[in-house]
Amino acid sequence: MSDYNKRLVEVDEVLKYLSKEDLEKIPEDIRKLIKENKDINYIWHYDETKSLKEQGLNRDTIAFLSYLNMEYLLDEKQKSFIEQLHRLNEQKIEEQKQKSYANKDLFKKRDKSESIEKSNTQEKDTFLTEYKENYFTRFKNFILKLLNIKR
Repeated sequence: MSDYNKRLVEVDEVLKYLSKEDLEKIPEDIRKLIKENKDINYIWHYDETKSLKEQGLNRDTIAFLSYLNMEYLLDEKQKSFIEQLHRLNEQKIEEQKQKSYANKDLFKKRDKSESIEKSNTQEKDTFLTEYKENYFTRFKNFILKLLNIKR
């Protein structure tokens, strides 16, 4: 949980640089929750000379800031645009997966002698696949941990 508390330090520091009007759009209870749960021993400073992208923020911090932006700072037209952008990005990712895992060559007939020869000369490797959660799932888990909600 301490890693999440460090992310809250980053979020709180970024929120300090919002305009007063934008900061007031974020509910007081959420701002209070951030302040109460942040790690008091972790120090992170926002560099005004750099853009937000160049700040070296953690992915969880970016996810949390994105959530706050979508929920409280954007108007309906902007939200619609961002949601459409997310859908297009997901489609592109799916298309890339489809291309890289195309099954047209998967069941191609091979010469039996060639496959036996290959199996005799090569060792079979066993690979472990690493499971990576998408941003939405990581963000949802972050919020659930923050609010101490068990799944």
